[in-house]
Amino acid sequence: MLVWWLGWYPGFLSSDSVDQLQQVASGNFTNGHPAFHTISMWFVTRFWDSPAAISLLQIILLALVLAFIARRLIALGVPLWLAVGAVWVTILIPVVAPTALSLWKDVAFTLAFLWVLAELLHLIHLGGAYWDQAWNPVRMGVALGLVGAYRHNGIITALVMLAALAWAFRRYRRAMVVLASVVFGVLVFIQLPLLAIFGVDRSVPAAAELMLGDVAASLVHEPGNFSSEELAYLEEIGPLDAWRAAYTCHNQNPLLFNPDLDIGVIRASPGRMFNLGLRTLLRDPDTVLGHRVCLTSFLFLPAQPTDSAIGRPPFRVADNDLGITRDPVWEGAFDLTRELYDFAGDPHHLWYTWRPALVLWLGAITYGLLARRRLWPLMWPGFLIGWHAVNVALAALTQEFRLAFPLYLAALMSLPLVWFAFRPEEARLGDPQSPIVTGGRPLQDRHA
Repeated sequence: MLVWWLGWYPGFLSSDSVDQLQQVASGNFTNGHPAFHTISMWFVTRFWDSPAAISLLQIILLALVLAFIARRLIALGVPLWLAVGAVWVTILIPVVAPTALSLWKDVAFTLAFLWVLAELLHLIHLGGAYWDQAWNPVRMGVALGLVGAYRHNGIITALVMLAALAWAFRRYRRAMVVLASVVFGVLVFIQLPLLAIFGVDRSVPAAAELMLGDVAASLVHEPGNFSSEELAYLEEIGPLDAWRAAYTCHNQNPLLFNPDLDIGVIRASPGRMFNLGLRTLLRDPDTVLGHRVCLTSFLFLPAQPTDSAIGRPPFRVADNDLGITRDPVWEGAFDLTRELYDFAGDPHHLWYTWRPALVLWLGAITYGLLARRRLWPLMWPGFLIGWHAVNVALAALTQEFRLAFPLYLAALMSLPLVWFAFRPEEARLGDPQSPIVTGGRPLQDRHA
């Protein structure tokens, strides 16, 4: 990843990245992109005032957290060559380094997400004894808190995981109180004193904006379902022809950023659009479901449709007035990695490079084999990945690899667990008294 950093210095910057860096430069923070991430960028650039500081820190932390996961896999009984090999394979896939070098909130979110994965692997290894060690619930709580802080929809994943852990390990009451206190403490500290100190405009994109595509899909395919009052409301936002012209099931951004549609009407009173979205779902569920399946198909269909694109780190640094340009430290590194970048972006290769579906299916098969062996504790990482995949499907506005980046890396680092589907007796699981069985026989306690 350092070779990529030297060649693509100071990193991959989209218009979103530039917007956040402008906030860092001006000190005027907003919460459209999670303000906590922008504030994190501010802190990093106090040590080195360059976007390269952020991209460098991201690849260092990614290397560390992947090594941390490998260590947990080895403790569980995965052979060293398989655990460490999974890290190398993951890093050498040509879509990983460019994404890790992108100044996006999704990268910071991915680091927190992988930290949760590492903690879950440690929990599987120790069983209930995990909660008896004072710092373990604190670490898990901080990791979940950061998951909730680095993306607006991340709080859903964090709270669902907290609820699942609290229920499964409810007999460890003191540890669960600590875990919940840390999670909420992190979230409350960020949302109240931290954002207040930095004078953040706390307004965030309304959840109702997520329903724009659902409403537009129904307007295009089932226009007779709308009442005259509902059509009048849509016309307040923009002409119906503009709605129809902007709609595509693969991408909701043409609706959200269309100059002919006044999204300010929605933001002024988001409840009206939210209620219309719910009514649309109830009376036209097949159209809404079809729209959602189309929008999130990049998560489960490897083939790249010819009429859509998969979002990925931009080749060029987005236009900006901050003086940021691509300036390779080592031209040889750029030439080498440029070939990999072009190879991955070739339309004929997208189905196994930038499309995450193939890797996600491999992860799903891995956890399916573990479930067949009834290795239930090993399903915790699968639950984390599966639930966040649902979260992404509900919150996605467009097809972008970065949305699936945490799922992609977590699925890749889960593949070594398939070892136990064929050698279940080698799994070093905690709580030997729990009903973990394989083939009807209790697993051996490797700690005895």
